Amino acid sequence: ATGSSGARELVKEALERYGLSQLSAGQYALCDVIGRFEGPEKQWQTEGLRVLGDYEKPLLIQDLWKPREGFSRRLELRKRAEVEELAARDVDTTTAGQSRARGRERVRGAATPPKLP
Repeated sequence: ATGSSGARELVKEALERYGLSQLSAGQYALCDVIGRFEGPEKQWQTEGLRVLGDYEKPLLIQDLWKPREGFSRRLELRKRAEVEELAARDVDTTTAGQSRARGRERVRGAATPPKLP
């Protein structure tokens, strides 16, 4: 792999290396994963992942952007079905909460106080 290698190309190379058919490359995704090693056995704990686009350059991306202190970054080959299932279960609580708060503000702002005689 080089800095000019695209994600799809790396998926095909990995499948070949592990003796799997490159014809099934569409069933796999290369993921950019952030996490850290925790506990006495230093088990990897994923904090977040992003599926890379077919033509993104994973090694170039890794050189340009580093995770914050205490975290590591790695590339993982995962089945697309697994990643899609994780995405479906992932709930964006931050922006959902902001949306609810904005909705309450609009409701409060829309109500006019009753006029006193």
